[in-house]
Amino acid sequence: MTAAQVTRRLAAPRLRPDWAWQLHQGSAVVYVIWFAVAVPLAIVGLLLEPRWVGWFVLAWFLVLVGFTVALRIGDGRRKQSWADTAHQLGWRLSASGEELRDRWPFPPFDVDPGAAIVDVTTGRHRGREFWTGRFRHKVGRRELGFDFLDLQVDRPLPPLQVLPAGLSPVAAASLLPLPLAIDGLPAQYRLFNGREDHAMAILHPRAVEALADVPPFGFSCEGRRFVAILPAYRDATTALAQLDVACDLLDLIPEQVWRAGEQWAANQQQS
Repeated sequence: MTAAQVTRRLAAPRLRPDWAWQLHQGSAVVYVIWFAVAVPLAIVGLLLEPRWVGWFVLAWFLVLVGFTVALRIGDGRRKQSWADTAHQLGWRLSASGEELRDRWPFPPFDVDPGAAIVDVTTGRHRGREFWTGRFRHKVGRRELGFDFLDLQVDRPLPPLQVLPAGLSPVAAASLLPLPLAIDGLPAQYRLFNGREDHAMAILHPRAVEALADVPPFGFSCEGRRFVAILPAYRDATTALAQLDVACDLLDLIPEQVWRAGEQWAANQQQS
C-alpha cells in the first residue's frame, strides 16, 4: 500500500476529540458515567426485586470491563496497522520525541511545560520531510491530547492557528476564537491566532475542496513551522489521507501568504 492509494471521502469521528481522548485514556469521566448509571440501576433493582440488585450492578460492571478491553484491543490494532504501514513506506518509528518541542515555540505546544510527545513517526512524503505523533498536555485540569503532523516548509509563514470547532477543547491557542464563514468545509472552522485575511486566503475554494474529503483537522503555523492538528485515535487509512491533504494545503497556499510570512520573519529579526 502507498499513500497515493488511500481512498478519500472518509467519515468523521463520531465523538468529539476531547471526549474520545478521555474515554480511550480511561479517565475519571468514564467512572463518573459508570456510577451515574449504576446508582439509578441499583435503585430500580431495589424497587423491583432487591435480590437482583447485586446482579444488576455486576452486569453493569462487566459492561465497563468489556468496554475498556474493547478500546484497548482497538487501540492496539490501530497502532500495529500504522506501524506496518510506516515500515512498508520506509518511515521511522520512535517511542518519544521530546526534542521536537523546541521546534514549536507557539501555542498550543508551548503552554504546558509538562507536555509529552509520544509515538513519533518520521519520514518523507511527496518531497517533504515530516514528523507525526501524539501530543499530550494539560488543558485546565484535564489531561488531553491530539495527533500532530509537522510538515517541512521552505519559506516562513505568518503566525496562524485555524481549528475545526471540535478540536478547540484539546488544542486551542486562545479562548476567544473568531468564526470563519467558509462554505463547503465539513465542520465549522475558527481562527484562534493570527489574522483573518491570512486564514481566509489559505482556505480558498481549492483548499476547502481538499479538506472536505477527510475528517476535519486544523493547523498552527509560525515561521518555518507548519503543524497540522488532528484528532487522536485515527486508523492508518485516515492518517494517510490527512497527510496527503495537509500536503495539498501547503501546496495551495497563495503567494500573498508566503510574502506575509517573509515580512513577519524579517520584522522578528529586526526586533
